Amino acid sequence: MNKLEEAVQLDPKNAEYRIHLANSRYSAINRLIDAADSAVRTGQISDGEKLLRRAQDLDPRNDRIRQGLETLVKERQHRQAVQEAELLFRQGSADSLADALEKLRVVLAANPAQKDALALKARIDEQRAKSAPPESALADAFRKPISLEFRDAPLRNVLDVVAKVSGLNFFYDRDIRPDIKVTIIAKNTSVEDAVRMVLLTNQLEMNVLNENTVLIYPNTPQKLKDYQALSVRSFYLTNADVKAVSNSIKTIVKTKDMVVDERLGIIIMRDTPEAIRLAERIVALQDMTDPEVVLDVEILEVKRSRLLELGVQWPSQFSLTPVLVDDLPLRLTDLARIRPSTIEVGVGRGLVNARKEDQDGRILANPRIRVRNKEKAKVQVGDRVPIITTTSTTTGFASESVSYVDVGLKLEVEPTIHLDSEVAIKVSLEVSNLVREITSPGGSLSYQIGTRGANTVLRLKDGETQVLAGLISDEDRSSANKVPGLGELPIAGRLFGSKKDDTQRSEILLSITPRVVRSIRRPDLLDAQFESGTEASAGARAIRLNAIDKGEADRAASPPPAAAQASKTTEPVPARDLTKAPTHPETSTVTPTPQAGSTQQPAASPAATPAVDAPPAVPQSRPAASPDTTASVAPVAGPKLSWQAPGQVRVGEQFSMVLQMTSQAPVRGMPLLLAYEPSLLQVVSVKEGDYFKQGGAKTSFSHRVDPAQGKVFTSMVRQGSGGVDPGINGTGSLVLVTFKTLKAGSEPKVQVLSASPEPAAGAAVLPAVPSIRVTP
Repeated sequence: MNKLEEAVQLDPKNAEYRIHLANSRYSAINRLIDAADSAVRTGQISDGEKLLRRAQDLDPRNDRIRQGLETLVKERQHRQAVQEAELLFRQGSADSLADALEKLRVVLAANPAQKDALALKARIDEQRAKSAPPESALADAFRKPISLEFRDAPLRNVLDVVAKVSGLNFFYDRDIRPDIKVTIIAKNTSVEDAVRMVLLTNQLEMNVLNENTVLIYPNTPQKLKDYQALSVRSFYLTNADVKAVSNSIKTIVKTKDMVVDERLGIIIMRDTPEAIRLAERIVALQDMTDPEVVLDVEILEVKRSRLLELGVQWPSQFSLTPVLVDDLPLRLTDLARIRPSTIEVGVGRGLVNARKEDQDGRILANPRIRVRNKEKAKVQVGDRVPIITTTSTTTGFASESVSYVDVGLKLEVEPTIHLDSEVAIKVSLEVSNLVREITSPGGSLSYQIGTRGANTVLRLKDGETQVLAGLISDEDRSSANKVPGLGELPIAGRLFGSKKDDTQRSEILLSITPRVVRSIRRPDLLDAQFESGTEASAGARAIRLNAIDKGEADRAASPPPAAAQASKTTEPVPARDLTKAPTHPETSTVTPTPQAGSTQQPAASPAATPAVDAPPAVPQSRPAASPDTTASVAPVAGPKLSWQAPGQVRVGEQFSMVLQMTSQAPVRGMPLLLAYEPSLLQVVSVKEGDYFKQGGAKTSFSHRVDPAQGKVFTSMVRQGSGGVDPGINGTGSLVLVTFKTLKAGSEPKVQVLSASPEPAAGAAVLPAVPSIRVTP
């Protein structure tokens, strides 16, 4: 550039020097700016600034360089603000998190794509969500076991007893009917489950205000509108059609408040948090990447022609013409004077033919087409032949129009990608060529076009090649021009005739090979099947009671010394016959489960006729409010295992089996040994379930597959944050194993050989072997 600048100074009028200098300066500036952008993206702001300064020396008035330098100054300020927000985030308090978000808000307002600010904001939002007050969960203390027995007791009396035992606070809507009667016989259930079931069976709803406060209101449409909190959620779809997804949400979730933006591919819905979580799972199942396939196509046309023309073509006719005298017309009297000298003879030309032609032609097309699932692709190789048409009117005006006809090779394909990496392809092949030109009497030119085509549907595996052949055109033509009689002689006949042999043969071959680039992913069984609530409340939690921890039940069954002393002085309560009408049907009865050392009579089971009732003289007695209302729990059985598996699969297809576990006692680890038939099944993957991940706990999962013996060894351990985790109880999936079937007409067996819960809480109940049928 220095040499060019010197040349321009020496010869200012030389346009070549000036153009070359401008182009060189422009290229150098662009290279420096691109290098600066790359340096800034990798975090090297100082290097990026140096490169921009060098570019500015080349062109001090360049606005792009000036804006780049200003952006670097702001980027330094933004990074400083992000560092300050990071320090506030590490403090962890609610005020520091709010200050950190305010700093990040300023940064993101100026640069919404600042990746450090976005990452820190996501961490802060997650931390605030974890530290937010629970919206729908009571404290752990209210999941302890309690035993209740009431018959036709007023609802508020029952809840008063629960409030005194558990410490819960209840707020009642004014429209709750005061005459609601409750009958409940619950042994060793949690306080939360007892309250939830009492309200559910009486068409009541509750909102958890904090960890020990509950609001109760009638389950009516108007009250649900008044008390049920709604959320707004936006779904940004990448692949799925917004109309199809919105119809799925409306059909399954029954959402009415929904806005669909087809231009941006956004669905905005307003519903309960439970319904929104259900919609998220539906969107995740439908918003999947479209599968694509690359088709390797090879089209070959082989054409061969042979022509042999040999012999003598004698004149086929001659003419005799009388010679006229003095150009006078021929008269009948002149016929008498006809002599050989007065007749003119005309003989045609004779030809000697000796021609042989051989032609070999090959047309090859080898396109590679990448096509989306169920979309058409078209390949055309050839010419567009013009056809001229002349149109004449009655006034004598003539006009010509030109139309075009595609001649050559035309291929159309439409693939359909299946779950087993097989591709069904609709193939349409057409090969055409010009046979001859045809000129109409009016002078219009047209063509005779020969066409060969094939339409078929193929189903090929990934990488399998299929050849479509047999489109053959074979023509043999023979023509002769001989002197009658002499031309039929065996050898000498060639001297008295000419023969033409024309042979033409062409064949078309199509080879097609699909290669799947992006296939359809079969969702796991845990993602494909999930609970969706009830018909009236989409996404609501299933009506299911939580298992009671054996340790908590034992501790609850041991009353404090004061309560035990009080129970010793309790007078026996006489039993009465339930078959008779009760004297006080409105009286609430509480039957505490007898404790050790108590002289109180044991409560009868609900099926027995005698039962223990509260003394009639105290219709509002609250004996259940004391700690001795809780009862001891019977010995807890070991964990129970069960399989979830399809009943029928196809050969070569992948399927998943989920091993479920239900345990009343806490379990923190479970080594498993599974067995399968390696000649019939192949293990594709082994994944951990969600049982030990309850409550967001960390787990340690390991597995090993022995395909020779058909064994799968797995080990799952729940890791505590401050040491050994006490374990977790309830119901959930232990492990998800994905198999691939190898042989049709079989029934492979998968069984659990051993399961050892830790800590030992009784022997695990092994599941039955599921029956799975493999069809062709």
